[in-house]
Amino acid sequence: MFVIKEPGDYGFDKIGHKGKIFPVVNLTGKTQFVLIEVENKLDDTIRERECDFCYYVLEGSGYFEINDMREDCVAGDLVVIPAGNKFTYKGKMKLLLNCTPPWTEIQEETIE
Repeated sequence: MFVIKEPGDYGFDKIGHKGKIFPVVNLTGKTQFVLIEVENKLDDTIRERECDFCYYVLEGSGYFEINDMREDCVAGDLVVIPAGNKFTYKGKMKLLLNCTPPWTEIQEETIE
């Protein structure tokens, strides 16, 4: 199966955002896709140690703070955050996240 339907259930709902993880592990172990919804803000700043994150803004608007620099974004924008950078985001947005390599919780550091 090469066409993956949007998952019906949320795989996580924490720190100000929730997401649906697309089940692509049977096709590739090299990348991951997550549909993320944020109503206001990500409650913490995080640093992803291993994954490059590419967020495509599907709907809404807001901004990302990457290494303390604010970057405004709207639907149609692609936000690229290479591994090792600290970031958070705020706004009302629907995002498609591509994680390369696939994300695991132990790779992520929460900075309060």
